[in-house]
Amino acid sequence: MEEREITISERVLGLLRRMPAFSGLGDDQIADLFADKGLRHREYRAGETIIREGDHDTWVYYLISGQARVLAQEAEVARLTNYGEIFGEMGPLRGKPRNASVVAHSKVTSFAIDLSILDRMPPGERKQACRLFEEVISDVVHDRLARANLDAAALRRDLDMAASALAGVTARVRELERRVLDLTRENQDLRCKVPE
Repeated sequence: MEEREITISERVLGLLRRMPAFSGLGDDQIADLFADKGLRHREYRAGETIIREGDHDTWVYYLISGQARVLAQEAEVARLTNYGEIFGEMGPLRGKPRNASVVAHSKVTSFAIDLSILDRMPPGERKQACRLFEEVISDVVHDRLARANLDAAALRRDLDMAASALAGVTARVRELERRVLDLTRENQDLRCKVPE
C-alpha cells in the first residue's frame, strides 16, 4: 500500500463533493470534517488486502478508482466498482471487529478516513461531526439493505422456479420408472409365454 496525507484543497473538495456521501454537504462542512488530518490517499495493488476480516481499526474508505472484492468467510459477497462507494464503515462505527475482508481486484485508489479524529475533536464539534457521519452511514446502510432485499427477492424467485422445475423433473423420472417397470413386466410375461 502507498499512502500519503491529504490537505483539503479545491481539487480534493471537488473529489469529495462528487461522492454521494458528501454531495449534500457544503465545502465548509467537508473541510471541518477533515481539518484534523484524518484523511489519507491510499493505493493498493491487485490482490492486496485493504481490510482484513476480524481486525479492529478506525479507518473508513471511499473508492476513487479500481475494483475491490468484499469477502465474508472467504466467499465473495459484493464487488465495489463505483466512484465514491464507502466501505469498511461498520466495524469502526460499532467498535467491533471487521465482519468482512476487502481485497483489491485491480489497482485501487481510495480516500481513507480515520474515524478516531472524532475522539480528538472538542465536544461540540464532535457531536456535529458524528451526526454528519451517522447521516452518511445511515444512507449507505439503507441503500445496501434495499439492494439486499431486492437480491433476496430475486433469489427466492430463482429458488421457487428451481423447485418447480425440480418437481417437474421428479414427476417425469417417476413416470419413466413406472414405464420401465411396465416394460420389464411385459418382457417377463413374453418370456414366460414363449415355448422353449
